Amino acid sequence: MIRFTGNFGIRWYGVAYVAGFLVGRILLQHLSKTGRLKISLKDIDNLMTYLILGVLVGGRLGYILFYEPSLFVEFDRAFPFWGLVAVNKGGMSSHGGFLGVWIMIFLFARKYKYSVLHVGDAVVLACPPALFLGRMANFINGELFGRPAKVPWAVCFPTEILNWTEKSISNLFDLLSKKGYGFRDVPDLLNAIQGNNTIAEAVHPLLTPRHPSQIYEAILEGIFLFIILWWAGKRMKRNGEAAALFFWCYALMRIFAEQFREPDIGIGFQLFGMTRGQWLSLGMLVLGGIIMYSSRQQKAVVPVYSQTKGTKPRAPKPSREK
Repeated sequence: MIRFTGNFGIRWYGVAYVAGFLVGRILLQHLSKTGRLKISLKDIDNLMTYLILGVLVGGRLGYILFYEPSLFVEFDRAFPFWGLVAVNKGGMSSHGGFLGVWIMIFLFARKYKYSVLHVGDAVVLACPPALFLGRMANFINGELFGRPAKVPWAVCFPTEILNWTEKSISNLFDLLSKKGYGFRDVPDLLNAIQGNNTIAEAVHPLLTPRHPSQIYEAILEGIFLFIILWWAGKRMKRNGEAAALFFWCYALMRIFAEQFREPDIGIGFQLFGMTRGQWLSLGMLVLGGIIMYSSRQQKAVVPVYSQTKGTKPRAPKPSREK
């Protein structure tokens, strides 16, 4: 987005993370101020610190664990020296981020004496806008693009060149050199495409039109999931039900969206023709089931976040179960 020097600068993905955290904080404050969340405004700031750590540490560790374990033992003389913290190598994993956040929710609730399920419900209500922004950043950066498509809204992503064979890249450089353009490597070419329409027009016919799968996921995980959670949250009777619904809906939406997304390079399709993301999403379905089971072990109550502003909690009706 804004390059200061070399590979250092302000990037869309970083802006999306900051904006996501800010929007999440605003939503949590809104729930607290309207009496729908049993967390003080001061503790919301403490919670945000836990959540930021959970997203960043969990997301990075998740990516390395699920997609590129070799980075655990990769060291370099250049900063930042260790592949684990070299975020320019690989990236972040949403599934790892979710696990990191859930662990930090547990630690926060334990330290500040809150219900884990109640805090979890609040966090998932604030999560979809951040997911939307993250997927939009993926689209702008040309990351995690879709499979080849013939639909009218198909998009060509120059970043697909990073996945080309050495021979194809060499042929492309030869073609561009005849037009008077020379490049050190593919990243140098991609930077030039962003600022030179002539180069972009020369490369465009060689690219494959693809599904804008990042947009599909932004709509599903960001907009639809937000609407579902805020509509259903007002109708739930136990703490934890919103969190379980979030994991179930996200998992199903991700499994569906992966049908249009190019499999991860170097991993491809796995057992039963499913992608790594789909298998990890199946794990989220299981986690959602565990959370719902824990929720069902509690007495039926009207969670504070589901109340209308200005109303008092209603006492639950006596249960006939023994």
